[in-house]
Amino acid sequence: MKTLSLFALLMASLAQSTEAKTLCAMTFNSSDEKIVFNQQLAPLGYKLVELVPQNKDPQWFSKACASVKSCDILVVSGHFGGIFFGEQSSATISLNELIDTRDKSLCPSILDKPKSVFLMGCNTLASKLPDHRSVNDYLRVLTSDGFPLNLAEDVAASRYLNFGQSMSEIMTNVFSKAELVVGFDSTGPLGAQAAPKLKKAFELTSTKDKNITGISRDAILKAFKGSNLRAVKPEAKNVDTIRNDALSANVDLSRSAWTTILSGDNISRYYDLLVKNKTHPQLMQILKENATLAQNAAMRMTAIYQAAKGLSEIQVKVLDFLKTHNLINYYIYEDSIKQVASGILAKDIDYISADQLCSLLKGHRELDLLNKLSNVEYARINSSTYGTYLNSCGGNYPEKKTWSRAYECLMNQETHDWGCLTGNPKDLDVSACTLAKSRNTDPENADDMMWFCYSKMRENAYLNRATCLELTHNFSLLGNQIKMNWNCLNRIAE
Repeated sequence: MKTLSLFALLMASLAQSTEAKTLCAMTFNSSDEKIVFNQQLAPLGYKLVELVPQNKDPQWFSKACASVKSCDILVVSGHFGGIFFGEQSSATISLNELIDTRDKSLCPSILDKPKSVFLMGCNTLASKLPDHRSVNDYLRVLTSDGFPLNLAEDVAASRYLNFGQSMSEIMTNVFSKAELVVGFDSTGPLGAQAAPKLKKAFELTSTKDKNITGISRDAILKAFKGSNLRAVKPEAKNVDTIRNDALSANVDLSRSAWTTILSGDNISRYYDLLVKNKTHPQLMQILKENATLAQNAAMRMTAIYQAAKGLSEIQVKVLDFLKTHNLINYYIYEDSIKQVASGILAKDIDYISADQLCSLLKGHRELDLLNKLSNVEYARINSSTYGTYLNSCGGNYPEKKTWSRAYECLMNQETHDWGCLTGNPKDLDVSACTLAKSRNTDPENADDMMWFCYSKMRENAYLNRATCLELTHNFSLLGNQIKMNWNCLNRIAE
């Protein structure tokens, strides 16, 4: 029996030592990096698993978490600006999704298990140190890539302004259990340029390190010298537990964390957490009871508001936080929102500023902003190509006397909704397209309706940037919205 037991142990040990490791990939754009990793690691027993599907399933990440037992190495390739995205897929994954998933411990196979994580995208491990761009430069880069403005502002502020956590802090907390996290502090090389550098890094890596982290830290730093690459080892002492404690169901733990966050300049560091969770019961109770912390919150948030001049979405978030906790009264709040609108209208109205203004008008219809603007400001709206669109954003819908044939078909339910669109390709308008989309419960199929409308309306010269912007905001999937924004900016005239 003893001999058999020893033999069984030996066989189990041998099986464990030869068990295949898993190389997980999230490929949003170029496959160059994934191909190099697979070529180098497959001979060592690594099995490649691609996590990003070819379809447009909005639930793809949660399904990926359930589909893989454990990722030993994770390679993420794509454009990055607070979210990973690319031309090869409509799928995206945002920092907020990663943070929320990590906070809820919903994906240990991908977020906790990897020994190394390679984030092959620009700014994936960016600090707040300045580089060759300003916050406004980066904002223009993001919006020209198709980023919705609210997301672009958050990302630009995270990269360059002195409030909120940096990309590097967030990423190392998301992947805090990895031995190595690799990314870029600024712009990074495209996949085709990164591939030969990765091959060089593998040549400089021992077989032992390949079996642990794929590439060693020293090897990848040497191979990518001069390309803004960073390679860090998250340390347990640097893992931010305060945000987890603040959201804990343990009242005492939560109150202690929120008290720490509201003390001194911690408010600047935890700005994102505060505005996202502004109605958290423990946060609200502390600010109601503690006048000193409330005064500090008012002062620090006001400083953030001033630092975010020109970033309307961020300024509004700050104002909403201050109003929620009665740190400003309603009249100051109303006047401040109007000032934000006036700041946007001080410049010519283009695609980006129209997007800003529409978001402000839609989000604050209770303030009736259109009727509080000066005559000059309101005239500027009406004389722009975005006049009808912006009036509808504010709740002033023009009386429509005629409807497109496609819209009539949909209203009268003459055939199925797709049939009303495809049967009237030369008689489509935004109203018909958004109505059909609103009745489609499948996000992927609903977005296909919007793409069909875009292509036919563009083909028949029915689109300008105002109608294109309206179509964009009716997409369900963020990846499609980004692509549509890009099309509006680069393929449609004012």
